[in-house]
Formats: sequence, C-alpha cells, structure tokens
Amino acid sequence: MNNENKKGHRVLIFTALCFASIGLMVFLYWLGVLRFEEYTNDAYVNGNMVELTPQVPGIVASINADNTDLVEENQVIIQLDKTDYILALEKSKHNLGETVRNVAVLFIEVEEREADLKSKRADLQRAELDYQNRVNLLPIGGVSREEFEHVEAALVSASASLEESVHVLQAATIKIQNTRVSTHPLVMQAIDRVKDDYLNLKRCDIVSPVRGYIGNRSAQLGESVTPNQPLLAIIPLDELWVDANFKETQLAKVRIGQSVRVTSDIYGGGVVFHGKVVGINPGTGSVFSALPPQNATGNWIKIVQRVPVRISLDPEQLKKNPLWLGLSLDVKVDIHDTKGEMLTDESQVKPIYETKVYSQQEEGVMTIVDKIIRENIGRYE
Repeated sequence: MNNENKKGHRVLIFTALCFASIGLMVFLYWLGVLRFEEYTNDAYVNGNMVELTPQVPGIVASINADNTDLVEENQVIIQLDKTDYILALEKSKHNLGETVRNVAVLFIEVEEREADLKSKRADLQRAELDYQNRVNLLPIGGVSREEFEHVEAALVSASASLEESVHVLQAATIKIQNTRVSTHPLVMQAIDRVKDDYLNLKRCDIVSPVRGYIGNRSAQLGESVTPNQPLLAIIPLDELWVDANFKETQLAKVRIGQSVRVTSDIYGGGVVFHGKVVGINPGTGSVFSALPPQNATGNWIKIVQRVPVRISLDPEQLKKNPLWLGLSLDVKVDIHDTKGEMLTDESQVKPIYETKVYSQQEEGVMTIVDKIIRENIGRYE
C-alpha cells in the first residue's frame, strides 16, 4: 500500500469515526433529552379580550382613553350624553314623591272610614233604643202607628248604613293591608322606576371592567351607539396563557401539571418562560372551526390533526418580559413524569374571572329614595 492509499484510508477512518461520534452524541441526546420532550412551534399567546359595550343607547360625548393606554378597573373610558337620562331621573323622583303622598292618603282614608264606622254604630244603637222604647208602647197607644213606622224605618236604615260602612272600611283596608307607606306596592313600583332611571344615568359612564390595555378602538365622538355594540377592547396582559397546537401523535404522554419551556420570537432564545400544562382541549382545532370537516365522504384523505394544549405562564415573568396576544412561541413539554391525568376530574365551582364594577352601579340610589320618602310621608311611616 503506497502512501497515498494509506493517507486516504486514514481519512476514511477519521470520517467514519466523526460520523459515528456525531451519531452517538445525537443518540445520547435523544436518549437523555429529546425522548422526554414534545416540541411544537405551532403555539401562540392567548388571553382574555374584553369587549367594552354600552348598556344603554346614547351619543358618545367623551372618550377618555385610546389604543395602547393602560386603564384601571372601574375607570371611566367613554361617556355618553346624559341629558335625557337626567330628565328621566328627575321625572321618576317627582313621581315617587307624588306616589308617597297618594299612598299616605290611603292610610288617612282608613282612619276616616274607621271613624265613620264608629258613628254609624252609634246611630244604629240609638235607632235600636228608639225602636225598643216605642215597640212596647204601640199596643197601648203610647205612640202613633206613623211614628212607630218612622222609628222602624230609621232602624233598618241605620243597620244598612252600618253594613255599608263596614264594606267601605274593608275596601280601604285592603288597599294598605300588611304594609306601610314605604313598603306599599305603588311606592315600591315608583322606587323601581327611580332605580331604573338612576342606573341608566350611571351607565352613561362606560367603565372598564378590568385592568388592562386598550386596543381596537372603534368608538367616535358624536356616534350614536346601542347596547351590545363593541366600542373597544381591553386586554389584561397579566391574564395570558399559551395555546400550543400539538399533533395528535404527540399527546400520548402529555399530562396536566408537566413543566413547559416556552420561548418567543419577540425575545428569542435569550428569554425562557416557564409554564405548566393546564389541560388538553376536548376537541381538535378543526372541530371548532367555522366549517367543521365532513369526513364521511368518498374523497376522504387522512390528515394528522392538531389539538390545542393550554399552558399557564408565570405572572412574575410576564411582568418582566410582557407578551402580547397572538405572538408566536416555541414550546417544549417535559414528559418525564406521566403520572398525571390527561383530563381534569375536578369541576370548576368558583369564578375564574369576575368584576364588581356593575354590581356597584346602584350605590347611592337608596339615599335618594329615602330622602324623597322622608320629605313626603308625613307621620305615616
């Protein structure tokens, strides 16, 4: 073997050893790392996108925040013209005062009917005495037949008048039975109208139900808006998660609670987000699309489906390195531990998200109502 052949042989051996070493390292890396990971780059940032909508119709009179602005919970974002609602509230307040006075009159009428009943009972008692005095004198001629007939008619009239007074009192009593002026049905209806108009006035201030950033503002000054019309979106960037779309062939060892490493295109590999598997969607992405697939056809072709896996993120990391809805991510799930469940067996009984801004809208209305009742009720509490 000449020198050139020996040299070529050594190069061939070296090359083979290099490929073998690389193959061994790849195998060892797969054995120790890759086989315990499921990877996808079909993953995106998802989160709550709260659409701000009016609760009452009106004209946009003021816009207090714009796209990219940070707003706090219960902050007034848009104001509608209040003129009509102020007038409606004043009208319902006047109506409540009038109703309280009218109902108080009903209580006075009962007292009048009770007094009238006492008077009618006295009249009947007097008529009975007159009748008893004369009925014994009639046989002996102590009274004339005409006088006796007048007394007898007066007794019948007094008895009928008493019966009528009893019925009138019963009718008047039924109107106020088991109630006071402030709790009378007519007053309660008037109070409800005040509450409705007060709420409508308060709802002219359209407030943010959450803390977040504004996006997609469509509301314009002077625009006539209606209930349920989207005006803008508020995105709480501290309530984000990842929807990672894994192939169905990758899900066999994915379990709830497994740790996840997430990197984003915006930060690159220099920032690694740590998360956990929260759950696996109960259907493939195509099932929930606008046009679900119809596989029972003659030209069916099998396609590997993708299933969204929900992954939670560390809130502290999100504060330091914020993410935005829709950003692309790379996701690696550590599948070392497969003891967990693929689907949760615990039902959700508490609210995941909630706001109190709408339950606070009635605050202050009862102060107005109580003041109106006190000013008009008189002594009939």
